[in-house]
Amino acid sequence: MTVYLDSTLVIRQLVGTKSPWQGWGAWDAAYASALMRTECYRTANLLRLSGKLDDAQRARLGTWIERVCESVTIVPVTDGVLRRAADAFPTAVGTAQAIHLATLLELQSAHGITCRVATADDELLRAAESMGFGDALTAAPEPSAAPEPSATDAAPTANTAGA
Repeated sequence: MTVYLDSTLVIRQLVGTKSPWQGWGAWDAAYASALMRTECYRTANLLRLSGKLDDAQRARLGTWIERVCESVTIVPVTDGVLRRAADAFPTAVGTAQAIHLATLLELQSAHGITCRVATADDELLRAAESMGFGDALTAAPEPSAAPEPSATDAAPTANTAGA
């Protein structure tokens, strides 16, 4: 499966959640907007400032964010992506969501890559689905050979940020 990772899922997966995505790291290819790194770090900093992470946990989370970014194909936020993000979408979305949707469209139209969306953002998912993109979290596993180990295999999957 080819996935497009959104920061909401990345942070939940790395910080820990009661129901982590079992498909984490089992993709054939993964893409993310260059915006993802910024969104992840902004969230990590907010978690630290709100007292939900201490200094050591924040530092560890930063390392894990970099491992994820190094293991996926980062798609630049180009002028073309920004112009497309300014257009109308089938559902109401904010600016960052529009940039993610425009990036998905860019991957599809310019590179022939159609991704399933891996997000914890219901509005982004609803918009993506209305545009024909599938939900990676509910997709049945595709029959294929076992996935190659990735740099994120050692990353935590649940409740280990404080470990």
